[in-house]
Amino acid sequence: SGTVESIFSGDKNAEVEAVIKTGSVRIIITQKRKPYHKEEDFTRLGLQPRKADIVVVKIGYLEPELYAMKNGWMLALTPGGVDQKLDRLQYKRIKRPMFPVDKNMKDPDLTAKLVPLSD
Repeated sequence: SGTVESIFSGDKNAEVEAVIKTGSVRIIITQKRKPYHKEEDFTRLGLQPRKADIVVVKIGYLEPELYAMKNGWMLALTPGGVDQKLDRLQYKRIKRPMFPVDKNMKDPDLTAKLVPLSD
């Protein structure tokens, strides 16, 4: 359970955002999917990410602005739309074997090949 601290409407991606507080944790809940890539995404909701002990975002890449305000960071490999654990993805239209996904394949030929210029 938690307490609704604030509700914001009108974001072009999220449409509606709510900040919920449970204990010392604040959680952002959105009506629709929204990336939180910039400090302003948090501060406009009344949150101060630079003063927080920890900030968790579900994105596949630590955006430059978030990286610049970090004190330390880690990447959690979680399933979903930005899963970085490549062997967990369901490849359906690839030529097998595929490096590095298929573990029991011979080493690929990675030598450079010169391609003639075209006119």
